[in-house]
Amino acid sequence: MEILFQLLYNGYQEVRFLLYYKSFFERYLSKNHAYYINLPAAVKGDFLRLVRDHYEYFDFIPRQNLKMTREIKTIISGVASQLVLNLPTESLTFFEKIIVYPDYYQSRITNKLHKGEVNPGLRLIVLSWRGIVEGMNRSDDGLNLLLHEFAHALWLENKIMHNEYTVLHPALVVYYEQAAAEEVIKMQNDDKHFFRKYALTNKEEFFAVAVENFFERPEGFKTAAPELYKCLVALFQQDLLTSRYS
Repeated sequence: MEILFQLLYNGYQEVRFLLYYKSFFERYLSKNHAYYINLPAAVKGDFLRLVRDHYEYFDFIPRQNLKMTREIKTIISGVASQLVLNLPTESLTFFEKIIVYPDYYQSRITNKLHKGEVNPGLRLIVLSWRGIVEGMNRSDDGLNLLLHEFAHALWLENKIMHNEYTVLHPALVVYYEQAAAEEVIKMQNDDKHFFRKYALTNKEEFFAVAVENFFERPEGFKTAAPELYKCLVALFQQDLLTSRYS
């Protein structure tokens, strides 16, 4: 009986996906999500199902009279799915809530104006819609709020939950950290480095900036820092330059 119930539930979920979610996901992501647009057709279905999972999982909370539309939720869920397409299913499940402000906001933690932040203590991610739109307006400048904050979330989750489940392969994290340390030294001696100087703030910001560039400027990234690029290909198990998405 339990097996039959599971089969019926799975069938219901698939029908609901095909008749309800799929059409508006495609409509929104086909307009402004370069990653989805460039995905091979064979991968798009699995990607949209992952978008559906994030869309349903996260508790999206609007602030300051922002109208939380399906489009906003789809765009946010799309970038979350982009990072974890080939990572374990538990990835990004540590964080439960996503707060969205219409504009930059004053952080309660720093008392400064923020575009976004990640709060592991409260298991939430905070974003500004203005910051999200600015990141989407140019998909090739290595500046993308959603990629940046979800990279923070992924990195923190991997550190916090490593005793319960694996997000990023431990050996590959070591490989990445070694390459990142070498790249930091290069950055400190090169005012024209491919990464912006903000990456030197700390290890977490370096990873977030690397992720932004990995997805937005892969060709330039690979040319400027081939070993570090190779590390991220291994970590995320995908490479936009070779159309490897699985």
